[in-house]
Amino acid sequence: MIGSWDKNESNRSRATDLGCSCSETMERQRAVRFVLCLLTSGALVPVVVWAADNPCAAGPPVDTNPAECCPTPMLVDGTIMMDCYQKYGEQTKKQLKMDGIPRGCCIAECAMNATAMYADGMLRREDLSKMFMDAVRDKPEWMALVRDATNACFELAEHRMEEIEAGAKLEPSFEGEQICHPISGTILRCMGMMLFAQCPASVFTVNDNCNKLREYGSICPMI
Repeated sequence: MIGSWDKNESNRSRATDLGCSCSETMERQRAVRFVLCLLTSGALVPVVVWAADNPCAAGPPVDTNPAECCPTPMLVDGTIMMDCYQKYGEQTKKQLKMDGIPRGCCIAECAMNATAMYADGMLRREDLSKMFMDAVRDKPEWMALVRDATNACFELAEHRMEEIEAGAKLEPSFEGEQICHPISGTILRCMGMMLFAQCPASVFTVNDNCNKLREYGSICPMI
């Protein structure tokens, strides 16, 4: 389970929250839904992937820091994320190259534990949404996108609940591997991918490397 979620919540948003026109709001929502469609229809790495067919196995096609292309907002405290990356970064890199049922991202679970947003396979959806929105309270260009992406990513998690639960039951496949529940990684990776893919034009740096990285980021997680 991922906690309570009102499927009508996204419909309650108002364009006037950000002073944008109805057409701009509809355009943004269509874009978010398009990315969500890609995530749920198989453009993202499939439920079961053979390593040879895994488009994410080799990592990003260019040696460019995503933040140089689009400085997406830090939705979780940076110190927490760095601490969790130091603990589980190498394990996560190995897991991204593995075939079979996707494994839970321990970096994400570590972060959700540190912020008290996760317990026993569940995320505190309302509190997590508030934390995300608080992270962009001074970034109006991101507020509506973060709100819509949060709803879309929880919808994705509902769509993939069978896969998520299967991932939580996996056994370690290499020495020292820790098995984490996939729900935290599902939400955080989805948020990161959607925000990068829909980076506002006023923020995104247009060049060959960044365009290639955005294409990669539309189907592969950055963590």
